[in-house]
Amino acid sequence: MLRYLYYHVLYVGMINIMLFVPHVLIEYRFKGAVSGMALAMVVGSIVAIGTSVCFRRFPGLGMYEIFDCFLPGWLTKILSSYSALTWALGGLLVVYIQAELIRTFFNPDMNEYWNLLIMVIAALWASTRSIRTVQFAQEILILMCAPLIFMILFKAIGNEWLNWDAIRLAAGYVRTKPSFVSFCAATFLFSGYLNLIVFNRMATAKTSNRYLWIIPIFGVFFMLVTFFVPIGFHGTAGIDKYVFLWSTTADSMEMQYGFINRVLYLFLVLYTNLSLIFVMNAWHVTIDILHSVFTGKVMPVDPSSTPRGHWYFAIALGVATFVYAGFVNDEWNERISVYWLINRFFAEAILFALMIGFTVISGKRNAHRTAKALPGGGSS
Repeated sequence: MLRYLYYHVLYVGMINIMLFVPHVLIEYRFKGAVSGMALAMVVGSIVAIGTSVCFRRFPGLGMYEIFDCFLPGWLTKILSSYSALTWALGGLLVVYIQAELIRTFFNPDMNEYWNLLIMVIAALWASTRSIRTVQFAQEILILMCAPLIFMILFKAIGNEWLNWDAIRLAAGYVRTKPSFVSFCAATFLFSGYLNLIVFNRMATAKTSNRYLWIIPIFGVFFMLVTFFVPIGFHGTAGIDKYVFLWSTTADSMEMQYGFINRVLYLFLVLYTNLSLIFVMNAWHVTIDILHSVFTGKVMPVDPSSTPRGHWYFAIALGVATFVYAGFVNDEWNERISVYWLINRFFAEAILFALMIGFTVISGKRNAHRTAKALPGGGSS
């Protein structure tokens, strides 16, 4: 279980490019983005590590089971449904953005729904697999994609055309009052641990906390690269006009000795795989939680077959994606992505507060049981 948590942290940190996080930060680059990022480094690290530690106090239990132990049934269902809908929309946004990105750069004349159909079918089939299967598939894809993505990022950092004066100019706005929107967007880079709400069922009592310091390292690295590298390539003026900011940045580089000259094509292929990883996990979490909400039962880690209800939820997600694609344009999609990032931050804050409370209550219950078990513990 231990390594799978850090896979989630890794791919969520990388996928932020698909959720308009760089675009939000760039938009507020003179209005508090840098100070908001600095604040997000502290808050995001505390929330991520704190929530992860709390989940370790409940090995083998997901969010729904933990809530059910401490909250009334109706409140558990409301909070769980809220979490499921948040993840459902997150997966929908990523699959829509990536399908549009592929169509725009590879084949603009292609019907806009074909790419979306292919990605939705692949994501829905993967998301209906068991928890263990989803983790195994994720591990394989990340081990294939992550080295190449890091190669592109370090290639960008070391590029001779990277303007460090523009980066220093943007960094100088660190004294500006933090922007709440940019703060919420920046905290997303630390949110990989949130998948513990379902995947904590794979944890055991022996699962260790000793490597949780990796979470802030990944988060801070991806945050700095996400924000400053595009500024280094395109400058501080007019950079907010790009719709697909990092795709344009990747197209500013070339691999002189590679069999593919333009980095853009490799970048898009890698991020297509990364998008499928995110959507697979997001919609798996959605389906799993909705299964518990409607049936009151918890799915085992490795069931013998997929329940029929999971396919109904999957079909509903697929239909919702196409309805969404039929009604929104790039501008509306960007706005909805920003609202989603803000909503996700509040969802994290609520979960963090609840998990701390549940951990304290659980510790007091265990202490009380221990005291009663001691000789003379039951006497007045």
